[in-house]
Formats: sequence, C-alpha cells, structure tokens
Amino acid sequence: MLPILLLSPMQSIADMAPDVADELGISIHIETSDDASALKLVRQHPGVEVVVTRGGLAEQIRQLPGISVVEIAMSLNELLSTLSHLTAKGFRRIGIVSRANLFSGAVGNFQILDAQVSIHPQVDEEATQAAVRQLVSEGFEAIIGCRMAFKTARELGVEAVFLESGPVSIRAALQEAMRILEAKEREKLQGAQLAAIIDNIDEAVIAVTPDNKVSFFNRHARRLCAIGPASPPDFRPALSVFDSGEKEKITTINGNSVIARSIPLEFNNSVRGKVVTLHEVSRIQASESKIRSSFYQKGLYARYQFKDVIGDSPLMQQLTARARTYAGHDSNLLIYGETGTGKEVFAQSIHNVSKRSKGPFVSINIASIAPSLLESELFGYVDGAFTGARKGGKPGLFELAHQGTLFLDEIGELAPEIQNRFLRVLQEREIMRIGDDKIIPIDVRIISATNRDLFQQTLSGSFRQDLYYRIHVVGLRIPPLRARADDIPQIFEHYLQRFAGQAGRNAHLTRGAGELLKSYAWPGNIRQLRNVAEVVAYGETERVEAGQIAEVLGEQEHTATASSFITIPESASLKQMESEIIRNLLAKHSADDVCTRLGISRVTLWRKMKAMTISVPGPA
Repeated sequence: MLPILLLSPMQSIADMAPDVADELGISIHIETSDDASALKLVRQHPGVEVVVTRGGLAEQIRQLPGISVVEIAMSLNELLSTLSHLTAKGFRRIGIVSRANLFSGAVGNFQILDAQVSIHPQVDEEATQAAVRQLVSEGFEAIIGCRMAFKTARELGVEAVFLESGPVSIRAALQEAMRILEAKEREKLQGAQLAAIIDNIDEAVIAVTPDNKVSFFNRHARRLCAIGPASPPDFRPALSVFDSGEKEKITTINGNSVIARSIPLEFNNSVRGKVVTLHEVSRIQASESKIRSSFYQKGLYARYQFKDVIGDSPLMQQLTARARTYAGHDSNLLIYGETGTGKEVFAQSIHNVSKRSKGPFVSINIASIAPSLLESELFGYVDGAFTGARKGGKPGLFELAHQGTLFLDEIGELAPEIQNRFLRVLQEREIMRIGDDKIIPIDVRIISATNRDLFQQTLSGSFRQDLYYRIHVVGLRIPPLRARADDIPQIFEHYLQRFAGQAGRNAHLTRGAGELLKSYAWPGNIRQLRNVAEVVAYGETERVEAGQIAEVLGEQEHTATASSFITIPESASLKQMESEIIRNLLAKHSADDVCTRLGISRVTLWRKMKAMTISVPGPA
C-alpha cells in the first residue's frame, strides 16, 4: 500500500475514491473526517507521506511537518452542472460558500445561467456558518458549499447542495500525489547517496549557516570534534580556526593534527554560509603509504638483496660490510665501477635493508633518455605544459620515489643544463613540475652510479663540482672481476646451473675450466660472464671443459675489433703484468700462436705457465 491517505470531508468522495484508485492500479488509505479530527486521523497513519484532501482539512494537515498535501480541486464542469440543475428547478438566487482554497481567488456576485450567483470564500467553519445565515437572510434560495455550508443551509430550511469533487478531480489529485511520492523517492535516494559519500570520504565535513551555526556534519566531524565517544561534538575549536580570515590552515583539534579548509557556500549569487573540511594528517600519511605499496605492483621496487651478491673473497666481504653500513644512513651515495660489475645490484640491496625499504625504488638510466625528455621524466609536468604532454599531467621520478630511493645510473651522462636544476633539488628537497608554479616537497635518498671518472669530469668542467660533492657524500667502488679472480668460478657456476637447470640438466665446471675462467680478464665483467655461462649451458655434456669456454670466448672476441686490449692494474708488478698477458692470450689463442706472438719457445711458455699454475701439456 502506497503511503497516500485520502482524507475526505464527505462520505460521497470516500465512496468514489476506491474505484478511481483501482483504475490507477494503486492502493491507498481512505478516511472520512471533519476539521477537528483531521490531525488525529493522520497521526494514526505514521507511514503516510502524502495526504489527498480538500477545503479546511487541507489547511489543518499543512500544520504537520513532513507531510505533503494535495488538494482535490473543484472542476468547472462539476460546478456548472450543479448550477444548471438548480436553475432548472427554478432557483434564481444561489449562494456558494466554502473554504477559499476551493475557489482559486474567485469572489463576488456573478450572473450565470439567468441566475444571480454570489461566491463567498471563508477561512473556517464558524465563518462559513455565518456567511450562510447572511445569504439566507438576504433572500438567497439555494446554497452550494462545503460540508459545514451544506449542513447549515439544511438547518435553515433552504435548498442545499454539497460542493462535490467528482472522479475526474479525484483522479487528478491522486496522480499528483503519485508524482510527489516519486519525487520524494528520488530525493531520498539522492540524500542517501550524498550521505554515504560524505560519510565515507576521508575528510570531516561541517556545513555552517551565515550566522555561524552548524547545520550538518558527517561522522568524521563528529569523531574529531568530540572529546570522547559518548560526548557530543563541540565544533567551536574547528570553526574558530578561521577567525583570522584564513581559508586554509594546519591546526590541532583534540590532539589530532589536521588540515582545515573553509569553502564559501554560494547560492543565487550570494554567500549562504560555508563548508569546513578537516583532513587528518595521519590519514594523509596512511594514504601515501598505500600509494607507495602500489608501486610494488607497478615494478617500482628493488628485487635484489645482499644474498644475491655472489663471492666469498675478502675483497667482496669487506665491500658488502661497507655497503650494509651505508644502508643504515640516509646520505647520498655514489657507486662507481666498470660496466657490468653489478652496481644496481648493490643499490637495490642497500635500499632493501635501509629504513626506506618499504618505500619505492625508482631506477633510471640517464644515458638511455634523450636530454630533451630527461627533465620531464625527472620532474614531471602539468596538463598542457608542452606539445604532446599527457592529458592530466604526469608525476616525475622524484615524486614517484618519495620516501624511497631514486637510483640514477650513468649519472655522468647528465646534461649540464639539467645539472643546475638537479643540484637545486638536492639542496632544497623540493621540486616543481614543468609548467607549474607549485612547490612539491620530496623525501628521497639519491643513489647514483657511474663507470666514468666523475672527479676528472669536474676538473674538465663537464660535471659540476658542487653537484659531484652532493651526490658523493659516501662512495662505494665495485671491483672488476679480474680484481677478485677467486670469485669468478663461483659466479660462473651459479649462472651455469641456472641455465642448465632450465634445460633439465646438471652442469659443473672442471678444474681446468675454472682456472681458465680465473685467467681471463673479463672486460665485460659479470654481464659478459653471464652471457658466456648461458651459451656454455646449451652444450650436451654435464662436464664443462676449458676448451668449451675458450671456444665461446673466442667467438665473442672474433666479432670484436682485432686490436683488442688487455687491462692491467697500474700497481701490478712486472711479473704480474707478464702473467696477465699470457693468461689473456691463452684464453684466445693456441699455445703455438701465443709463442709466435710473444717471440718465445714452447719450453719457455711451458715453464712460465707452470709457474702460474695453469695446467698444460708438456713441451714438445
């Protein structure tokens, strides 16, 4: 049953209403009442939202809050039909007396159908009775009117006709009641949606009237402004924040740090109050934490740990211990070493044991991005900053690395014009997107890496000296493979087993193969060694001999320039230099070719190789 009550002043209307409701396909409540009982009857139907009635009853029901009233109008056809009926019976002076809301403002004397018709709207039942008595005393022969006018005319012995509302008027009123109900439902739904939205946003919301009274607040506002769970909210501290005229301010409310904002509420070109929002700093920080967690899903995280660093040589143990020490601090770090030595592995490992380990690890290779694009990648840009800019703008890598680590590989390739801006970011710890005028504070640790001599670049002027000292607060030098030859077989074995395992085999090195690996200079370091291990793993045998490795190395170097170089440490002795030359040549050529190149006999070569503990056949 719909929440509609038809409250009729006469039984005749109540009798017609069910048929009209059936035609419309609705079910409604129907009651008959006088003015005195109207309010009591409506209260007996607590679920009713719309009351359909007329005359004095309508005026009574309007006193109830939350109830919509639809009046049953008097149709012109129904009035003229009643007048025609009375004139046909010979009545020439006819009075019409009822509540004013039935006449739409009509009042006075009219000549209708050869009869004098006098219309007298009244405000209540007492006035209605008095008007009927006055008309009868003036010689009016018939009275058309409401329930009270009809009753009084009968008592005075004149012709009385009830001012009927027929099926057409009842149908129109019920249809209007249904439209009102639909509008109320839409309003309720929108209200529920708005309440759900406001209650579930992270901010406290308080609506304030022009006289500074609170008209609405959400659950976050109640929680923030109440001293305890059972106490009522006190909004005075929140509202007093803006007494100084500021529109935004960081303040403390009941021990909670909040960002308070005041937003003017404008309506019809005038300010009708304001909306105050309170955003807890702790919630902002929690949101940032969730955002940082999402970086893991986007690949902005460090995969390598110190356990991934292979090598038990004293040199590597000392290096790893120093790296762990640097991880415990937040100073900018410069890692330098030859190409392929594993600088990023150390950078990621340091991040993963630092206090920033739960933050993002953002990596960029400076040399891989054109200088014209590098600035927008590092600092980001706003919508429309330049032609081709992504709609909505884009955060830069500094922003993405907030509260984490930014790894800048090949930092020596940084263009001079970007070095200036980069230095300012390191000094001020804040950035500004391209095309924007807003400063964004950042909290980032910078780890840089290079295979160049950056200090020499500062002397030549290609790298700013002040920037060099900014990024090189602490330094870490990664040694080349040739400087830790004892680790080479272990590293090679690691990759060999990984690649062979993918093919379902278990490969291992012979002692001679291990000695050959140690004797080779590995100009490409771990990257080259890994590639060689992958190719060797394709072989069919599980025993990897020195010849197999020498063949792969020979193929690699055959594609390189014929005038290859041998790298020898500057501090090496003459004997060590000789040993390095022989090891490199043997890795690439046969013993006879080595003798020819060095201008020595096979016996001399054999004697030198024996002193170097390289297994070789005896001299011919």
